[in-house]
Amino acid sequence: FEMTSLSDPGCVRSLNEDAVAALPELGLMVVADGMGGHNAGEIAARLAVDGIVARVRRALADAPPSGATDAEALLAEAMQQANQAITERAAGQEQLKGMGSTVACLLFHGEQASIAHLGDSRIYRLSAGKLRLLTRDHSLTQQVRDLGVIGEDAIASSHNRHLVSHALGHGESPPVVVSTVPCMPDDVFLLCTDGLNDMVDGRDIELALRALRSNLALAVEQLVMIARDNGGYDNITVALAGPPAASEKPAVKKEPEASGAFGRLTGWLRSLLGTRH
Repeated sequence: FEMTSLSDPGCVRSLNEDAVAALPELGLMVVADGMGGHNAGEIAARLAVDGIVARVRRALADAPPSGATDAEALLAEAMQQANQAITERAAGQEQLKGMGSTVACLLFHGEQASIAHLGDSRIYRLSAGKLRLLTRDHSLTQQVRDLGVIGEDAIASSHNRHLVSHALGHGESPPVVVSTVPCMPDDVFLLCTDGLNDMVDGRDIELALRALRSNLALAVEQLVMIARDNGGYDNITVALAGPPAASEKPAVKKEPEASGAFGRLTGWLRSLLGTRH
């Protein structure tokens, strides 16, 4: 799979407290969204990503995962070690106490992808032209939504909608969720922090990926641009993995029309892609 990523501070915040890694040589992608005062969130997110990458790199140097069980165990162990690194770093400096980070990671092995997450960073898969969310947020918003006691409009306007129920650095053994999914040749996998999915709904993410699946670098740029155009209230981080551009066939199915700012972008993208076929 080809991989690419982009992280942007957004339109409001001056500090980017997200971190990302997209490493095709390891078959690994990781995104993290840090939290904490001063620059603690930035430190926590970087510790999360660097720790997971280092653990996976060491493991793959010894032997690749023999199957889903090995890959899932590796990701869970890597996240637990990252959790310990964040906790120990916070304990040593007063201004870092309470820092933490969400995380979502994906590891390709054979014809499968193992995924792990904690917090509200997400993993999506575009398969057969349909976008599916593969993770379930660890957040107050998700808990309220599951109870069904208030509507989506009330959830969206709540000041507490970004509170996460689990994160690295918040507890000795965070409940990391791991799973494995099959990979089809034309699948596209997207990892993101909430700065993307809070600003861009799933339908528009799907349209962008379907239009730009043959150019992942342009796809991440456009997804970030859409999030910024819609307000960009948070840091925005996106990582994509998909088939190499050479394996893509020209699309023949007409996409449904989009409206508003995204409609203008979609029109531009279609005209751009049209010059390439």
